Amino acid sequence: MKRLSPGRALQLLWTALAYLFLLAPILVLILASFDPSKFFRFPPRSLSLVWYEGALASGEYRSALTASAIIALLAGIISITTGSLAAFALVRFDFPGKRLIEAVLLAPLVLPLIVWAIALLQIYAVLGMSGTLLGLVLAHAVITVPYTVRIMVSTFERIDPSLEAAASSLGAPPLAVARRIVLPLAIPGLVTSAAFSLLISFNDVIVSSLIAGARWITFPVRLFSQLRSEGVDPITLAIGATIIAVILLAAIIGEYTLKWSRHL
Repeated sequence: MKRLSPGRALQLLWTALAYLFLLAPILVLILASFDPSKFFRFPPRSLSLVWYEGALASGEYRSALTASAIIALLAGIISITTGSLAAFALVRFDFPGKRLIEAVLLAPLVLPLIVWAIALLQIYAVLGMSGTLLGLVLAHAVITVPYTVRIMVSTFERIDPSLEAAASSLGAPPLAVARRIVLPLAIPGLVTSAAFSLLISFNDVIVSSLIAGARWITFPVRLFSQLRSEGVDPITLAIGATIIAVILLAAIIGEYTLKWSRHL
């Protein structure tokens, strides 16, 4: 058996400590969510699903979950459609102001979300869209489009343009080329964009908390309000553990099947 050099051993130890630092809070939350006690307790004295059952029985959380799912789905459709078309134009065509347009489309990635939320709040106040479903969907589309553009730019850059040129030279119209050549090759990027759009929209708190009305309170906003008013309760822990598990499972499946990191 080959012995590790001191440098390699130190590197592995540092990596393990970094992972432990990142994952320990998640592990604590997940384990604590199975404790039947009404108060936060770690390590758990026993294991139970009582708080998960309570989360499923809560009408407020079910309503907020439905609202988040509707908003994320509609925002994802807008994000994937507009972001993919914009990315294709940025990759395949040269036109004046191309870099400026790309920078504007990607700007929400680097600017604080609170800035966008305040700006949208002011615009919606003038247009009378505050607290409406349309306003929330468009707001979520604004913060998810940059991820779609970034992913699809990377996707289209890996598609050989000579395939499109060959199809066109054989008489295929542009729509046929897009449908039969570009779209099948872009499916991994589209699926990755859809997953990221849904996750980012579903997890948003900052924008939704400023724009959402009483009718369209999203799931994360409901959780945040619960934490502010009553602190950490066992049902909140169970819901948080469920969200983390779903996101980790999606990330693992996405990386192994679609190589998400390659698209980013």
